[in-house]
Amino acid sequence: MHSRDLPVSERPLPAPAETVIVLGAGVAGLAAATHLLDAGHDVLVLDQQNRAGGTHRSRQIGAYTFDVGSIFYEETARIFDLAPSLRELCPKVSSIQRRIAPDGSVLLYPIEPRDLLRQSAPRLAASVLDLLASRLRLTPDGSLDTLCRKRLGSRFFADTGLEHYVTRFHHVCPSEIDEEFFFRRMAIIERFSRTSNLARSAARAIFSQKSHHSAQHWPMRVRPRQGFDALFDPIVRHLVSRGATFAFGERLLSLRKEGPIFKVQTDHGTRTAGVVVSTVPLDTLHRALFSQSSNLNSLDMTTLYISADWLRPDTGNVLFNFHADGAWKRATIYSRLYPDPAIARPYFSVETTLAPGSGHDSQSTFEAFRSHAEQLGLARGLRLEGHDHVESCYPLYRIGARKTVDAVLERIAQAGVITVGRQGRFEYLPTSTGVIAQVSRHLGMAQAAARPSELAA
Repeated sequence: MHSRDLPVSERPLPAPAETVIVLGAGVAGLAAATHLLDAGHDVLVLDQQNRAGGTHRSRQIGAYTFDVGSIFYEETARIFDLAPSLRELCPKVSSIQRRIAPDGSVLLYPIEPRDLLRQSAPRLAASVLDLLASRLRLTPDGSLDTLCRKRLGSRFFADTGLEHYVTRFHHVCPSEIDEEFFFRRMAIIERFSRTSNLARSAARAIFSQKSHHSAQHWPMRVRPRQGFDALFDPIVRHLVSRGATFAFGERLLSLRKEGPIFKVQTDHGTRTAGVVVSTVPLDTLHRALFSQSSNLNSLDMTTLYISADWLRPDTGNVLFNFHADGAWKRATIYSRLYPDPAIARPYFSVETTLAPGSGHDSQSTFEAFRSHAEQLGLARGLRLEGHDHVESCYPLYRIGARKTVDAVLERIAQAGVITVGRQGRFEYLPTSTGVIAQVSRHLGMAQAAARPSELAA
């Protein structure tokens, strides 16, 4: 049974004190439901969409299947533990990640020391001296800008295009973004820029004869060829077989606690439970509880679905924009991940984050991408096949936002709601494994601290 066809259960809900309502059926919500079922609870999962997966969704447009959300999974990804035989549904691929450098060349993502060695000797010497001086001179001030310059030096930060990328991602200068972004979202750069790793990478770049373009082919798995429904529907069916109930297509309106009972008001009526676990965006939950904004901002995203007459062959299957121009940040090339001789045209998605307060305009976003791609010689004969507007994709973590987040989380905790997941706790968690680990950790702590009438295992 397809998840979007699962009916709202007509059976009476279990006694409120025995029931846990999970808000959201994305990866975090499904992981929370699994954890709670393991602990012996009755679980009802509510989601405003007509399917599971949260922000992960696929669109079939003619012969093409496009996506919103990350489609890659490591071999040991914890999402495969949510239902039997999921791993086998996901094809094995090599993740070949590339970036458009500031000079327009296609290089490895994120940073490859050999690429830095292409500079002239005087410029390279100046960059190395700048790096050493930055390590000694700069003192972290809480900003992403200062931390990046301390780790890489101002010259390398600019010359690699990383400065362009993080500015394009946030739509504000890196000096206004909290350094937490570096550790949460830029884990590859963080590891690479550690002194010992940087020294080893430089030594390999100087002495190794191996072609660097043969590197960075990461063995991964990707969502099933048919799309995300083929991954998430089996999880829903498995959880239903274990006793969970799903109510799709119900939009959260309000949430209040009356004595030991939570009353969850949706556009379909009122649901009651002894415990509520929320994975929905933190601001959405705050408005439902307190009828006011949390004052936390998230970035929306426009995702374009594009086909082409021709696509430059050395762009890998995931391409990041580190160039000075162009609003787009990443392209995922499905025709190289799911090759099909019957589909002649290359096809891919292009993601562009939206500045707070700006609107979704697919046509102008496409025209801007087409101009940039043709200018750089990346593609020809581009055609817009479709688009999506995705809300609350990434938390906008301005300096000092941590205090606001902590205050909001504390206020919600005092109201008795447990928050988990990437959106539920306003965190940067770029992988499904990271999301599931965080859900297990927070629910485990909640279980340990709960009163017997709530989450006693």
